[in-house]
Amino acid sequence: MRSKNKKHKSAYRRGEKLGIFFKRGAFFLLIVVFFLIAVPGVKYLARKVQLREILVSGNFHLDKKDIISGLKIRKDALLFDLQFEDIDKELRQNPWIKKVALRKQFPGTLMIKVEEATPKALLRIKKRLYLVDEDGTRLERIKGESPPFLPVIKDINPKNRKAVSEALKLVNALTERDFFSNREFIEIGLESYGLAIKVDGDFFKVGYGDYSEKLNRWAELEPEIRKRGVLIQYVDLRFKDSVIVKPMKTIKSKTSS
Repeated sequence: MRSKNKKHKSAYRRGEKLGIFFKRGAFFLLIVVFFLIAVPGVKYLARKVQLREILVSGNFHLDKKDIISGLKIRKDALLFDLQFEDIDKELRQNPWIKKVALRKQFPGTLMIKVEEATPKALLRIKKRLYLVDEDGTRLERIKGESPPFLPVIKDINPKNRKAVSEALKLVNALTERDFFSNREFIEIGLESYGLAIKVDGDFFKVGYGDYSEKLNRWAELEPEIRKRGVLIQYVDLRFKDSVIVKPMKTIKSKTSS
């Protein structure tokens, strides 16, 4: 009798376990079927979401309308169909835009974050004036009065990449020394010996390289020169550990006896 009861109980337990197994299996199968049906449906609906809005951030010099107008996006474009690679390429055609970050936000929003170039100087070519960044890239043409806080790089051919690069290095050195704070006009030109600067009427022969060191030497000497009231024809900073100051020639008047 006991053996029959044990067999009956074990069979019951096996049937109970099989029932639990089939219930769990059916539940799992139901979940799989749900995802197989729901996920394609969600993707299908997502692909049908129309672009409703474009949000732009990080722009200071550029207007939002100017950024969006550079995109070849149709009014009836679908959000899922937008290709980031194409949008990035189109935006970078604007010289002001250095970096781009893109994100799609549901429902129907394209997020554009840009990093703009920083104007470093003005490049004068003949009678035209352009804003240029740290790489010498022309950002835009300036019409009317030029910004007073930027130095002017005068008549250096943009194709002469070495000269433009050296001029911008000199601009950085001038920025570090805060030359702009109390100066009204700074102009950088190219001479046979290298770079030269005109600063509010004073002329400096700079040459190439070691710009910060050269400017520091002049900064140490300048107060004494100004104190003495010396009229300067030019200052030569080209030679190591020295500053050559060429004073203006004074014409002595002859008195008739």
